[in-house]
Amino acid sequence: MQGTEFIRFRRWAVLCLLNFVLVSVLGMLLRIKIALPLPGVNYKYLLHAHSHFAFAGWISTALFTALLYVLSLSGFPIRRVYTYQFWLAQTASYGMLLSFPFEGYGPVSIIFSMLSLIFSWWFSWQFGKDVGRSGLPPSIKRWIRAALFFFVLSGAGPLLLAYIMTHKMVPPTLYFNSVYLFLHFQYNGWFSFAVLALFFFTAKYYQLPWDEKKGRIFFGLMAVACIPAYCLSLLWMDPPAWVFVIAAAAAVLQVAALLFFLSLLRDSWAHWSRLLPYQTKLFWGLSCLAFTIKLVLQALSVIPFLGRFAFGLRPVIIGYLHLVTLGFLSFYLIGYFIQEKMLHSGPSGWKKGWGIFLTGVLLNETLLLLQALLAMYDRSLSFIPFLLLAVAAVIFSGLAIMLRDQRPTRLIFRSYRSDRTKPEG
Repeated sequence: MQGTEFIRFRRWAVLCLLNFVLVSVLGMLLRIKIALPLPGVNYKYLLHAHSHFAFAGWISTALFTALLYVLSLSGFPIRRVYTYQFWLAQTASYGMLLSFPFEGYGPVSIIFSMLSLIFSWWFSWQFGKDVGRSGLPPSIKRWIRAALFFFVLSGAGPLLLAYIMTHKMVPPTLYFNSVYLFLHFQYNGWFSFAVLALFFFTAKYYQLPWDEKKGRIFFGLMAVACIPAYCLSLLWMDPPAWVFVIAAAAAVLQVAALLFFLSLLRDSWAHWSRLLPYQTKLFWGLSCLAFTIKLVLQALSVIPFLGRFAFGLRPVIIGYLHLVTLGFLSFYLIGYFIQEKMLHSGPSGWKKGWGIFLTGVLLNETLLLLQALLAMYDRSLSFIPFLLLAVAAVIFSGLAIMLRDQRPTRLIFRSYRSDRTKPEG
């Protein structure tokens, strides 16, 4: 890879981090609105901005950057069209960021939402073609193609929502199920499969010993389970028995996939430990833990009592969403950018920043769990919203320090080692 191309990826990675900081600012505003009166701010509108920008501006942009970087490492030339796609995605993301807080689902925000949808289709089509022509291993191509398929499929949710908004007599259940359709194929499809593609490419690139048969079985179980696992998102409305059966079957497949994945990690952990620096091991280790908890919680939601607990308590829902977005996805992506030198990782500012960020995320999950347990017994603590606000400020502070350390001189003029080699082993 040429130095100028690497600098472009590095700049994009820093913009991803900036977007993540803005997501945390919106999160703080939401916590302020819950804890204190905030006249003139519509909580629902602000929540729409937070979620849409987190998905499009941070996670999807980071995955776009990382996947293109993987394609470049395979020796495939990166086309100019991807630069256009990147800035289309940023236009759509910032358009939603600036419009949703003021109008919710209004004409302007819907236009930018559709631009984001167009980006997902365009990128999936172009990148899918280029991946097919690239020298990437077949196993990595499978993960990437599945991720792109679910990226496109998730677009059915916004399209259904657009239909619902133009037909006022549609049942409310269809509205929520459309939202869950989008969320499911983003969280469990596009996001999860793309991160796993990055993970397995890293193993291939650094020539780690890997049981290919177990890897194929893991992919097969995850891919087969993904579509029927949408039924897990329908359990909130007490559906017919056949929905429970499909949901239970999908949960079993996902747990089986998890067992194969953990077996793969156990077999190669010694090599990972030797390969990875401390920061990457910490971020990826916590990401793996969050991924494990995610699949276990999805399986437990099939049990009626636990399902009512999961869907009926807002702290549980918020805690689960943050477990996936912050714990599984964000931890992995930041670790990936550190590992590949796209984000500067020193000297002191970054170390303090990522430590603060990790502490904030772990405290956030702990407080949400406590809030959920109290809600089970119809109890609450009046100061928890203020603690959650303080934790949101901690997360923002950590990310802001990390961003501050990405100085332009380091990003642009720091020498890039074009003779980058794979480590021994």
